[in-house]
Amino acid sequence: MYSKYLPTVFVVISLLFALSTRAQDGNPLEDPDLKAALKQAQEMQKNARELQKNPGSLDTRKKIADMEGAAKAEEARQEQEEKHEKEKLQAALQKQLEAPGPVTLPDWTPATPQFHAAGKPTKKIVDEEVKIIQTGTSSLTPKELADGWEAAAVAANNLNHGRNNIEVNGKLTTIMFLSTRTDPVQEVKLEASREPGGKITQVEISSPLPKPDIGSE
Repeated sequence: MYSKYLPTVFVVISLLFALSTRAQDGNPLEDPDLKAALKQAQEMQKNARELQKNPGSLDTRKKIADMEGAAKAEEARQEQEEKHEKEKLQAALQKQLEAPGPVTLPDWTPATPQFHAAGKPTKKIVDEEVKIIQTGTSSLTPKELADGWEAAAVAANNLNHGRNNIEVNGKLTTIMFLSTRTDPVQEVKLEASREPGGKITQVEISSPLPKPDIGSE
C-alpha cells in the first residue's frame, strides 16, 4: 500500500531540485521556498513510514492525501511561475531587439580575410538571447579563416579563444570563439562552412548582447 504514494515523494523531490537550482546563486539554506519544501518532504517521509507500520490508520492516510495534494499544487505553481518567467524574458528580449541604436559587432572583432558581407549586421533572437549577426562569404577555407582569427586573438594577448573543427559527409565547418577577459565580458563567434568540392565558404559572425534584467514583480 505504501508504494502507491511513491509518485508523491518523487514530486516533492523534483520540487526540491527545482527550488535548489533557483537558489544556487544565493544561500540555499536561506531560501524560504526551499525551506518550506524541505519541511514538506520530511513530513511526508514521516507519514509514509507511519502508514507502512499502520496502513489502516485513517489519520495517517488523510495526512498523506493532504501532502499529495499540496505537492501537486506546488508543482502546478512552479510550472506557472516558470511559464511567467519565460513570458517576461521573451518580452524583454523583444524590447531589446526593437531598441534603436547602432547594430555593430564589438570593435575588437578580428577582420575576416576576403570576406564579402551579405548586407548589414542584423539583430535576431537566438536561444533566448539577442545576437548581432553578420553573414557573408569568403574564398578562403574555414580553416584559413579560423587560423586568421586565432592569430589575431594571440596577438591581442587579452582574449580567450576556443575552436571546434567539424566534418560531416565531407562538409567542413570550423567554429571559433573569442571573448574578453574583463567585465563586462563580450563574445564573438565565427562559424565558417564549406560544402564538399565547394570553392566558397559560408560565414556567420555573431555576438550576443547582454541578457536583459527581467527583474521581479
